Amino acid sequence: MKSLAIIIPPRRIDAPMLMSCLGVWRKEYNLRIFSVDVRNTVGMTFENINIQDLEELHSECFDAIAVMGGAGTKEYLWDNINVIAQLQKFDKARKLVAGIGLGSIVLAQAGVLVGKEATIDNSVELVIQLKSYGALFIPDDVVTLKWIITGNGKDVGAFAQAVSIWLRTSPRQIIK
Repeated sequence: MKSLAIIIPPRRIDAPMLMSCLGVWRKEYNLRIFSVDVRNTVGMTFENINIQDLEELHSECFDAIAVMGGAGTKEYLWDNINVIAQLQKFDKARKLVAGIGLGSIVLAQAGVLVGKEATIDNSVELVIQLKSYGALFIPDDVVTLKWIITGNGKDVGAFAQAVSIWLRTSPRQIIK
């Protein structure tokens, strides 16, 4: 069974977005949720999945990583050197790197989207942010390019399905 690491902010996550993705992914993949400040997520569980500290994430144990959106993503995950380092490890290994909503900006900050097509909510501020890191904005709901998937957050189901399809069809599987 393939494994997916999910990064969430410790506060102000878009819970419906996460729950929608978990509804698709939970059936097929081993899921782990990580946060940058586990103290502020104590007691939070999603679909009976406990939240772990980001320091416990080891890229060699996962096939993919996804950064979730929400207002807290901007506050806690943007410019976070630990999140950026994890994304760079997955990208270097050509493992799936995905971001939805404000999570797409974190991928851009990691340098994963330089010269690549990506999407985010079509607001002037966010498009400028995305482009400032070298990404090429496409106003689609989901953009898939090799091992990178971005979603603007409008069609969460399509994003979750794109991640699922990539994992299902990718020949690589991490053996634990």
